[in-house]
Amino acid sequence: MKMHFLVNCMVLCMAVPTIMAHHSDQNHDDYTQIECTIIPAGNYESHNSHPHIPGPRSARTPSNVATSTNWSGYAAESNFSHPTRNSVTAVSGTWIVPSLKSTPDHSYSSIWVGIDGYSSPTVEQIGTEHDWFNGAQQNYAWFEMYPGGSYVIGGFPLNPGDVISASVVYSGNSIFTLTIINQTHKVSFTVPTSYTRSTTAARQSAEWIVEAPYLNGILPLADFVTAYMWGCSATINGITAPIKNNSWQNIGIEMVTVNGTPKDIPSAILPDNGSFFVTWAHE
Repeated sequence: MKMHFLVNCMVLCMAVPTIMAHHSDQNHDDYTQIECTIIPAGNYESHNSHPHIPGPRSARTPSNVATSTNWSGYAAESNFSHPTRNSVTAVSGTWIVPSLKSTPDHSYSSIWVGIDGYSSPTVEQIGTEHDWFNGAQQNYAWFEMYPGGSYVIGGFPLNPGDVISASVVYSGNSIFTLTIINQTHKVSFTVPTSYTRSTTAARQSAEWIVEAPYLNGILPLADFVTAYMWGCSATINGITAPIKNNSWQNIGIEMVTVNGTPKDIPSAILPDNGSFFVTWAHE
């Protein structure tokens, strides 16, 4: 790989405790913010973008499952027929960094939480990337205020098996607070708000997504075997609850090829109403 230039974008983080917004599954009082670097995607060879690209419908697909050619997982809105703008103020979730199986070519995958994108042209998102590149697995944390540029969070520890939590919270005045925590290492990073302003965000959907990233087209999906997301919640119209509840609507998203063949498949939401699996099928 080529050298990853940092282009004077180092961001220092206070070495003080932080608490993850909207997570009750762990006590994060003893987690410490760490020094990280913000690396523009153009200076990081394998980093890509994360827009939502709808997929073809299929007769075999249930009516409560959408398809996409690069997203899978779940989305929630006040009402999918008539989503309410400015209704979503927070989303959060937890997952495990997967151990990839080798592929003969470069392949790519991301797990993230975000606001917007399912039915609107912006996405405010933060998560982790897991790529099979040059015969080895590469992992890194990233964030993106799409259609703005994406950024790698350099120096954030990330290894297969690590437990990761993340949140996107609307803070007001067009500013979003994006936070990522490595529960295994008990460290966190909050993106400086100078990177997280959006005056066009509709704030009408919340997402918990496993993705095949995009760079001049949808990239081959890395074989993550099975991804598991839990503790998935959102705040919509002032109500904080898991994905599946009576306060809003949710929909599963199956990743498919342009011909409608499944690339990975989300499970039904599990009995806790805030967790699910995504099972890999092929690139």
